Amino acid sequence: MKLPISFIPEPMLQFGRDQHPDIRYGIMNFGPYDLAEKRRPTTIKAAIVGTSTGVAGASRWLEQCRQRIEGKASKKRNLFAAFPGFSPESPFLAEVILDGSLNAEVQPSDLTGLATLGNFNDRVKAAVDLFLRVLQGVSQKKPDVIILVMPLELLSLLGETDAADHDSLEASVLSFRESKNKRRGKYNFHDMLKAKALPLGVPIQMLRPSTFDRSLKSKEKDDFAKSRSLQDEATCAWNFFVALYYKAGGYSWRLVRDQTQPKSCFIGISFYEALDKSRLNTSVAQVFDERGHGLLVQGGIVKRDEVDRQPRMDETGAYTLLKSALKNYKDEHWHYPGRVVVHKTSTFNIPETQGAIRALNELDIRSYDLLSVSDSGMRIVRDGYYPPLRGTLWQMDEKRSLLYTNGSVQLYEEYPGLYVPRSLLIHHDTCSTDRQQIALEVLMLTKMNWNNSQITALEPITVRAARQVGRIIKYADTTQGAVPYRFFM
Repeated sequence: MKLPISFIPEPMLQFGRDQHPDIRYGIMNFGPYDLAEKRRPTTIKAAIVGTSTGVAGASRWLEQCRQRIEGKASKKRNLFAAFPGFSPESPFLAEVILDGSLNAEVQPSDLTGLATLGNFNDRVKAAVDLFLRVLQGVSQKKPDVIILVMPLELLSLLGETDAADHDSLEASVLSFRESKNKRRGKYNFHDMLKAKALPLGVPIQMLRPSTFDRSLKSKEKDDFAKSRSLQDEATCAWNFFVALYYKAGGYSWRLVRDQTQPKSCFIGISFYEALDKSRLNTSVAQVFDERGHGLLVQGGIVKRDEVDRQPRMDETGAYTLLKSALKNYKDEHWHYPGRVVVHKTSTFNIPETQGAIRALNELDIRSYDLLSVSDSGMRIVRDGYYPPLRGTLWQMDEKRSLLYTNGSVQLYEEYPGLYVPRSLLIHHDTCSTDRQQIALEVLMLTKMNWNNSQITALEPITVRAARQVGRIIKYADTTQGAVPYRFFM
């Protein structure tokens, strides 16, 4: 029996002067997407927070990154791109302004003193409170971005946490984003700090000491460091500066839009458990336009389905969440989208479908796709020893498709991963768009992760961001209105 398997070529991205499938070569050859916009950040005022040693080390590294950094030597010439530098003379045409008056230091003794707190959660909360006081003072100086250098003393205090579930190719700069604790109830420093710092109105970029001093990796004593393999220096710089540019308000790339089709809005919906366990789950929607601009919209309380145990909204909850998400889209763009695509981490049941369609009909949005997107345990095997190609699509039946967003990348002539590539299961709950086009869009949206400059992401940004926001927002005291995604990444 011949399986209905097809291949989707690597989608292009739009840069300043032309298109390219790879973020790094697109920026180097054609400049950032917002090249011609007056509002783009040509100068980024960065405040550095950390110990005296950390602030000095980060400052030296940022200065070094003004110049070109050669890529890792490899026979695969496209896999490890050189970093062209971040300066007005580089393809970014932007620079980081380092002003010592913006920086702030924490004392190692303040951190080691936290070790006297016997309870792990108490230590994390005390560390967050300590850094939050420093960040509040720094934010009043109006930097564009705050770079928080994680002190080695703090990483030692966090040594009881379990290893974070990162793709090692994305883990060189950010550290505590996706901790999957085996013991429930453990606080997460990164997530709690990001949540508590939301009212400051300044994006925070976290930086590990081993990113700018590789000899320090053995001294990073938290469990995440044990599971983390360092990227080459050029890739570290790429990932750091594309994230920094986005957090400062820039857009290095965007999705390529078919001008003959209506403008699309992509919404990711995920669920999370409230910190105090008083509510079972709460829904989160993340609204993305084709430029990659994301906004947080919170939903209401949900319940687990008695049959499949998946978190579910009722009809009113789905209606309210989607209506609120699209209202925020209109507030940002002055109009509703012509098409809406919803990526949900669980399949749609009848009440959710009815609520979503009711909201779309009321706004006269006639083109929409309601999909569920989840990690799949199924595998497709190629002849020989080569992993499946990224872009391999198996339309399993009328409702389900299997898409490889991990896999061998033809541009790299290599599979840029360490483990067996994983696939996504796309469940087409209610669709008006061709399934091949839907799969292409999912593949495109995996390239909208502003923390990653290589073609390695598994999930589309809709799902990834919704989950990431959910992990952070549960620590927030309150959130008012729509919050840009750059404050959560």
